[in-house]
Amino acid sequence: MNSRRNNNTSFAPSVNEMGVIVRGLYLSLLGREPDASGLAHWIASWQSGSDLTAIANGLMSSDEYKSRRLSAPVKIVNEVATIKALPGVLKNSPVVIVDVGAQNLSDEDHVYARLIDKNIPSRVIGFEPLEHRRKERLEGDETGLTLLPAFIGDGREHVFRLNEPDSTSSLLPFNPEVMGRFLELEPLRTVRTETALTSTLDEILADEPYVDLLKLDIQGFELEALKHASEILRRTLVVHCEVSFVEIYKGQALFSEVEQYMRAIGFELVDFSTLCRYPFAGTPFSGSRDWLGWGDAVFFRRLEGEANWREVLVQSLIALVAYRKASLATWLARGLKNTPAADFMYSLLRGS
Repeated sequence: MNSRRNNNTSFAPSVNEMGVIVRGLYLSLLGREPDASGLAHWIASWQSGSDLTAIANGLMSSDEYKSRRLSAPVKIVNEVATIKALPGVLKNSPVVIVDVGAQNLSDEDHVYARLIDKNIPSRVIGFEPLEHRRKERLEGDETGLTLLPAFIGDGREHVFRLNEPDSTSSLLPFNPEVMGRFLELEPLRTVRTETALTSTLDEILADEPYVDLLKLDIQGFELEALKHASEILRRTLVVHCEVSFVEIYKGQALFSEVEQYMRAIGFELVDFSTLCRYPFAGTPFSGSRDWLGWGDAVFFRRLEGEANWREVLVQSLIALVAYRKASLATWLARGLKNTPAADFMYSLLRGS
């Protein structure tokens, strides 16, 4: 439910929408919820003419941000400067990332950005049905990016609802009962509808021998897409999937169903990289985030004894570089013993 991604929409944001966006900046830059005075300050600044860039710059110039940067486990990332020693297997078979719902985010990097920033050989296959969002991303200087206009789903025809902000557009309708319950969901609305023929990941990725990281953010249709990706999931290492804890879109699967499905096909829940909570509407406590709405769940495929060492290496790299999980990466790297990648991976881990 990425209402945090409403850059360049065609309408002026309301105070509530400003609050959602400023909160996203606090979470991504400072790693915490905004305090009431800080939130009020930046909303007032926005209303007075500041833009998002100025607000982000203001947060990044704060002592809190600088202190957080200094105390962060930067050694993990800096050690990837030893990438010159990258095993040949990755130079010949780069990390393959599939991004379903690939539009740029207004206040955070893509989950795989660190892999690319550190020059780990990567190839991104993105799916984004909104033409202006594809154009926006293609205007960047990304290399190794293929961006396709397909709707990913179950291979059937559906009604696509273009919503505002457009990052909330979905193949499912909003659920009025839930939308009216939570303050920050009330402003969301459907602008128009169109018929969309969806493609399955199994069809569209049939020629891909493997996928290392699959990211899904398609506003409530994730489980249907996963159920029609059984073949590609057999050769996928990590899944980063948006999940909901309330039925924001009518008929959508909730987190518990997604987790059970993923566990049944051999994936384990590692963590939530994002969790969003909502205040209830119609109360004087707009800053009290009392109900868990949605999050981004991270699943790693269980590697059995027959796993090849490239799979172990890539899972370890993703754990360390993309998610900064040093202990997980170390645990996974046990499978690299006596392989050409062992020294490389352990040199990275020593920096953590």
